[in-house]
Amino acid sequence: MDLNTRKEMFSYAYIEAVSSVAGYSVELKPRAMDNAGIDVTIEVPGEAGGVLFPRIDAQVKCTAAENIRKENCIKFPLPVKNYKTLIYPNPYVPLILVVVLVPSDINDWLKITEEDILMKKCGYWLSLRGQSPTNNTENITVELPRQNLFTPVSLRNIMEKAGRRENL
Repeated sequence: MDLNTRKEMFSYAYIEAVSSVAGYSVELKPRAMDNAGIDVTIEVPGEAGGVLFPRIDAQVKCTAAENIRKENCIKFPLPVKNYKTLIYPNPYVPLILVVVLVPSDINDWLKITEEDILMKKCGYWLSLRGQSPTNNTENITVELPRQNLFTPVSLRNIMEKAGRRENL
Protein backbone atom coordinates (compact mmCIF):
# COMPACT_ATOMS: atom_id res chain seq x y z
CA MET A 1 0.00 0.00 0.00
CA ASP A 2 1.43 3.40 -0.91
CA LEU A 3 2.07 6.08 1.72
CA ASN A 4 -0.81 8.35 0.67
CA THR A 5 -3.29 5.49 1.02
CA ARG A 6 -1.85 4.71 4.47
CA LYS A 7 -2.32 8.35 5.47
CA GLU A 8 -5.91 8.26 4.25
CA MET A 9 -6.65 5.05 6.16
CA PHE A 10 -4.95 6.34 9.31
CA SER A 11 -6.91 9.60 9.21
CA TYR A 12 -10.16 7.62 8.95
CA ALA A 13 -9.06 5.52 11.93
CA TYR A 14 -8.47 8.75 13.87
CA ILE A 15 -11.98 9.99 12.98
CA GLU A 16 -13.41 6.59 14.01
CA ALA A 17 -11.56 6.67 17.35
CA VAL A 18 -12.69 10.19 18.23
CA SER A 19 -16.26 9.47 17.13
CA SER A 20 -16.49 6.19 19.03
CA VAL A 21 -15.41 7.85 22.28
CA ALA A 22 -18.00 10.60 21.65
CA GLY A 23 -20.62 7.89 21.05
CA TYR A 24 -21.21 8.63 17.38
CA SER A 25 -21.42 6.62 14.18
CA VAL A 26 -19.03 7.09 11.24
CA GLU A 27 -19.79 6.17 7.65
CA LEU A 28 -17.01 6.16 5.07
CA LYS A 29 -18.46 7.54 1.87
CA PRO A 30 -18.33 5.70 -1.46
CA ARG A 31 -15.96 6.84 -4.20
CA ALA A 32 -18.55 9.08 -5.89
CA MET A 33 -19.01 11.15 -2.72
CA ASP A 34 -15.26 11.09 -2.03
CA ASN A 35 -14.75 12.54 -5.51
CA ALA A 36 -17.39 15.18 -4.68
CA GLY A 37 -15.39 16.21 -1.59
CA ILE A 38 -17.06 14.26 1.24
CA ASP A 39 -15.01 11.49 2.88
CA VAL A 40 -17.05 10.64 5.98
CA THR A 41 -20.42 11.27 7.60
CA ILE A 42 -20.57 11.43 11.40
CA GLU A 43 -23.99 10.93 12.93
CA VAL A 44 -25.44 11.00 16.43
CA PRO A 45 -27.46 7.82 17.09
CA GLY A 46 -29.92 9.81 19.16
CA GLU A 47 -30.53 13.43 20.14
CA ALA A 48 -28.17 16.40 20.17
CA GLY A 49 -28.96 20.08 20.02
CA GLY A 50 -32.67 19.42 20.30
CA VAL A 51 -33.02 17.25 17.19
CA LEU A 52 -32.88 13.55 16.48
CA PHE A 53 -29.96 12.10 14.53
CA PRO A 54 -27.97 15.24 13.64
CA ARG A 55 -25.01 14.64 11.35
CA ILE A 56 -22.10 16.35 9.70
CA ASP A 57 -20.03 15.55 6.63
CA ALA A 58 -16.27 15.93 6.57
CA GLN A 59 -13.48 16.24 4.06
CA VAL A 60 -10.48 14.53 5.69
CA LYS A 61 -6.83 15.20 4.91
CA CYS A 62 -3.66 13.79 6.41
CA THR A 63 -0.16 15.23 6.27
CA ALA A 64 3.29 14.69 7.70
CA ALA A 65 4.43 18.18 6.67
CA GLU A 66 6.37 19.78 9.52
CA ASN A 67 6.31 23.40 8.38
CA ILE A 68 2.53 23.91 8.53
CA ARG A 69 2.23 24.19 12.33
CA LYS A 70 2.45 27.85 13.27
CA GLU A 71 2.05 29.58 16.64
CA ASN A 72 -1.76 29.91 16.52
CA CYS A 73 -2.82 27.86 13.51
CA ILE A 74 -2.16 25.08 11.06
CA LYS A 75 -1.60 26.46 7.56
CA PHE A 76 -2.79 23.74 5.23
CA PRO A 77 -2.70 23.85 1.40
CA LEU A 78 -6.19 22.65 0.46
CA PRO A 79 -7.03 21.75 -3.13
CA VAL A 80 -9.31 24.40 -4.64
CA LYS A 81 -11.81 21.70 -5.64
CA ASN A 82 -12.27 20.79 -1.96
CA TYR A 83 -12.32 24.43 -0.89
CA LYS A 84 -15.19 25.19 -3.30
CA THR A 85 -17.24 22.39 -1.76
CA LEU A 86 -16.47 23.39 1.83
CA ILE A 87 -17.34 27.10 1.37
CA TYR A 88 -20.79 26.35 -0.04
CA PRO A 89 -23.11 28.81 1.80
CA ASN A 90 -26.13 26.56 2.28
CA PRO A 91 -25.27 22.85 2.55
CA TYR A 92 -28.05 20.45 3.51
CA VAL A 93 -25.66 18.81 6.00
CA PRO A 94 -22.98 20.91 7.73
CA LEU A 95 -19.50 20.39 6.25
CA ILE A 96 -16.16 20.52 8.02
CA LEU A 97 -12.55 19.98 7.10
CA VAL A 98 -10.49 17.69 9.35
CA VAL A 99 -6.71 17.73 8.92
CA VAL A 100 -4.84 14.95 10.69
CA LEU A 101 -1.14 15.50 11.33
CA VAL A 102 1.18 12.50 11.56
CA PRO A 103 4.92 12.12 12.20
CA SER A 104 7.14 11.91 9.12
CA ASP A 105 8.23 8.36 10.07
CA ILE A 106 5.30 5.98 9.65
CA ASN A 107 6.70 3.80 12.44
CA ASP A 108 5.92 6.65 14.86
CA TRP A 109 2.23 6.97 13.94
CA LEU A 110 1.03 4.27 16.31
CA LYS A 111 2.47 2.81 19.51
CA ILE A 112 0.80 -0.16 21.19
CA THR A 113 1.66 -1.68 24.55
CA GLU A 114 -0.36 -3.76 26.99
CA GLU A 115 -1.24 -0.52 28.78
CA ASP A 116 -1.65 2.04 25.99
CA ILE A 117 -2.59 2.68 22.42
CA LEU A 118 -1.05 5.95 21.27
CA MET A 119 -1.87 7.59 17.93
CA LYS A 120 0.43 10.45 16.94
CA LYS A 121 -0.06 13.41 16.37
CA CYS A 122 -3.58 14.92 16.24
CA GLY A 123 -6.32 16.36 14.07
CA TYR A 124 -7.78 19.84 13.70
CA TRP A 125 -11.17 20.85 12.32
CA LEU A 126 -12.56 23.89 10.56
CA SER A 127 -15.82 25.01 8.99
CA LEU A 128 -15.23 27.05 5.84
CA ARG A 129 -18.92 27.69 5.20
CA GLY A 130 -19.49 31.11 3.66
CA GLN A 131 -15.82 31.94 3.07
CA SER A 132 -14.94 33.94 -0.03
CA PRO A 133 -14.35 32.22 -3.36
CA THR A 134 -10.79 32.07 -4.62
CA ASN A 135 -9.16 32.77 -7.96
CA ASN A 136 -6.48 30.18 -7.20
CA THR A 137 -6.43 27.24 -9.57
CA GLU A 138 -4.61 24.54 -7.61
CA ASN A 139 -4.48 25.11 -3.82
CA ILE A 140 -5.53 27.66 -1.27
CA THR A 141 -3.92 27.86 2.15
CA VAL A 142 -6.49 27.60 4.92
CA GLU A 143 -5.78 28.35 8.56
CA LEU A 144 -7.09 25.90 11.12
CA PRO A 145 -6.93 27.42 14.62
CA ARG A 146 -4.81 25.27 16.92
CA GLN A 147 -7.55 25.41 19.56
CA ASN A 148 -9.77 23.50 17.09
CA LEU A 149 -8.41 20.10 18.08
CA PHE A 150 -10.66 17.33 16.80
CA THR A 151 -11.46 15.53 20.06
CA PRO A 152 -14.51 13.76 21.49
CA VAL A 153 -15.39 16.93 23.45
CA SER A 154 -15.06 19.22 20.42
CA LEU A 155 -17.04 16.76 18.29
CA ARG A 156 -19.87 16.75 20.84
CA ASN A 157 -19.90 20.57 20.70
CA ILE A 158 -19.95 20.48 16.90
CA MET A 159 -22.89 18.06 16.95
CA GLU A 160 -24.82 20.18 19.47
CA LYS A 161 -24.41 23.19 17.16
CA ALA A 162 -25.32 21.10 14.11
CA GLY A 163 -28.45 19.95 15.92
CA ARG A 164 -29.41 23.56 16.65
CA ARG A 165 -28.59 24.42 13.01
CA GLU A 166 -25.98 26.94 14.13
CA ASN A 167 -22.93 27.80 12.08
CA LEU A 168 -19.96 25.76 13.12
